[in-house]
Amino acid sequence: MKTAIASMALVGLLLGASSASAESDDIQQLAEEKQCLSCHARDDDTPRAPGFNSIAAKYAGGEMRGYLVEVVMTGGEDHWGSATMPDADERVEVSEEEAGQLVDWILSKHEE
Repeated sequence: MKTAIASMALVGLLLGASSASAESDDIQQLAEEKQCLSCHARDDDTPRAPGFNSIAAKYAGGEMRGYLVEVVMTGGEDHWGSATMPDADERVEVSEEEAGQLVDWILSKHEE
């Protein structure tokens, strides 16, 4: 009986990890579709824009989530030193829901 329970728990953990990995892949694809990766790197800062890990570290805790969602949707400047994010009319449109998903994904990089 203990073996069966342990096996079921292991299967549950593996399915959860597989689901999380698939979700991360979906968000990564969304970031590519919305052209986020043309300026932002996944790991390190680039000359053009901060990397997602740096953004996650700076805004750890999630208090600024709403602000970040707005930045992703509208673009602009003064978000990170001299880096300027293209305005909304200069890039692919990002809905509020998509922006929220992207911000949550970026902020989760701080936990990794």
